[in-house]
Amino acid sequence: MANYNSIEKVISAEILRTNEDNLLANVICNTSFSGDIKDRGDSVTFIGLNDPTVYDYDGNIVYEDIDDSALTLLIDQDKAFSFKIKDIEALRSSIGLEDSQTKRASYLLKNEVDSYVFSLYPDAAHSVTSAAVTPDNVLSTVAMMKQKLEENNVPDGRIWIVVPPFIKTKLMLAGVKFQINNGVNGTGAVAFTDELGCDLYVSNQLATNGGKTMMLAGSYSAIAYAEQVLETQVLDRLENSFDKAVRGRLVFGAKVIKPNELVSCAVTDGGNATV
Repeated sequence: MANYNSIEKVISAEILRTNEDNLLANVICNTSFSGDIKDRGDSVTFIGLNDPTVYDYDGNIVYEDIDDSALTLLIDQDKAFSFKIKDIEALRSSIGLEDSQTKRASYLLKNEVDSYVFSLYPDAAHSVTSAAVTPDNVLSTVAMMKQKLEENNVPDGRIWIVVPPFIKTKLMLAGVKFQINNGVNGTGAVAFTDELGCDLYVSNQLATNGGKTMMLAGSYSAIAYAEQVLETQVLDRLENSFDKAVRGRLVFGAKVIKPNELVSCAVTDGGNATV
């Protein structure tokens, strides 16, 4: 059997690079974990999640051990891709191209991860009344989500909001300017923070419920996320076939760790007729 170690490493690196450049979970979540991920069912630890206590000083100082507070995150999500190929050299030369099979597989893995993270919206401690959003009320809808977070002491510069594309359109019609591809490629976009006082991202992977899109806002500490590309393999020959094959596997886990710093809002497209 041929040794495809080098091309397997390149495919694995492409998955990681796609996640780094496009995965919103890597942008909005706390990813500062310790521990090794070797398979589904492993766990990692997030240390020091509690805030220190502020007390009245009376001449005595007592030191608390805030590092004792740790969250164990189970890596329970397991996604894979696999496809046949005729020519290994054609595959090798296509890696890195936008429409290559490995690039598309990487994007689809990324979509699965973001969809899972956004499906955690029921764990948000707060919600804003659902709305049929138009250019006239889009700013007030976003502002109410931001207000909920500010009421829970999340400051400007630490707030993100993820919206569907139709909300982005209404924000643009309402005069909000977007800085495209600022740190996140693909669908992701960031609104200028001096206009909204928060980082605003666009995604097609937001959850839906009863025909409504569940818009989500939070702090950069609200959700914990960890991932690992377990393996990418090039198989020299499939059973009963002369075809070769490529397969890859990604395991990950996510959990809401600060529900008071997470807000959901069910939105529908109210049209643009008022513009």
